[in-house]
Amino acid sequence: MISDSPHLYRHGGRAAGRPDALLDHALAQASRVESRGLRAVLTLKHLSHQTGASYPYLREIVQRIRDPYTEFSRTKRSGQSRTISTPELPLMSVQRWILRNILSRIEPHAASFAYQRSRSAPMCAVQHIGAKWLLKTDLHDFFPTIDERAVYRVFLGLGYVPLVSLELSRICTRSMPNGPVIYPDKGFKRYTAIPSYSGTSRMGVLPQGAPTSGALANLAAVRLDERVARIARTRSLIYTRYADDIVLSGSGRFIRGQVVDTLREVESAAHASGFLLHRRKTQIVPSGARKIVLGVLIGDTGIRIRPEMRSRIQAHIRGVDRFGLDVHARHWGFASVAGIVNHVWGLLWFANDVEPEWSHERQRAWSEILIRQGWTLPYDLM
Repeated sequence: MISDSPHLYRHGGRAAGRPDALLDHALAQASRVESRGLRAVLTLKHLSHQTGASYPYLREIVQRIRDPYTEFSRTKRSGQSRTISTPELPLMSVQRWILRNILSRIEPHAASFAYQRSRSAPMCAVQHIGAKWLLKTDLHDFFPTIDERAVYRVFLGLGYVPLVSLELSRICTRSMPNGPVIYPDKGFKRYTAIPSYSGTSRMGVLPQGAPTSGALANLAAVRLDERVARIARTRSLIYTRYADDIVLSGSGRFIRGQVVDTLREVESAAHASGFLLHRRKTQIVPSGARKIVLGVLIGDTGIRIRPEMRSRIQAHIRGVDRFGLDVHARHWGFASVAGIVNHVWGLLWFANDVEPEWSHERQRAWSEILIRQGWTLPYDLM
């Protein structure tokens, strides 16, 4: 880190012919972020040096004259398609560096449970054990709603100078063809020293598929989390957010009118934070009804796997055992054998976080079937 040895940094800078005023400015700039445990990024060229990425390559991305993403569609459980934007390898490497050295070192709001190694959907569901009723809603177009202005504010708030914050925000967002136009006189920041940064371009948004998008989404949604958590506290409710899924629960008497009032307050908080609620996905789950949070069944004393998931896992295990991987994959509409294998492992690992004993037995059976059919097990199960 730069500020670990300021004297050595100054010696090296002077040897390279840098003036003392510039070196002092760089040390002060680095100290602001390094005091928070973050890696300093002084310039785009400095980022290039630290990540090994080509400086002209990064400059083209910041200038928005290069689109380094590949798109593909993934079908959601609802049957709708979701566009995934995957960065090309050099950019993915830079984004992983930013995630590892900057974003993952900042704790998101306590109510946020997605995109963190130490947290999971079942851990989020545990927060609502014992609830008498639920209010569930969804943020509309979560990732596309978070544009480069919001990402810029995240990096600026972490202590990076405006120019570097702009460059980092451009590296972590994708300019979309149908996005709003940023004009030089109406953009969120102008840099006359770098005219190409101030030119007309399309607003960038968080691409779903970039390594940095989840962490940035959590940090960009902190104001939303703070506002909704405040609403929850005043009403003695529990609030959690898992990406775009918002849940509030209560252990007191269910009064629909009060729950509707809470929903209105949450909607107002979302709007003030730059988000919109997906009203068609909003659910009020009253006392006595089955309570499901993020695919997990909530009880009075614990969480359980939904019967539908149990049946699906067992159907896959029996089907592959009886008919083989190829036939079973085609029957269920998977494009490849790897697809069905990874899908079942995903279900089993999710189930393991909810009911470990039940899952362990099915994992053992699934492993034996795969071995008999010549399939290699995941490394951590070998």
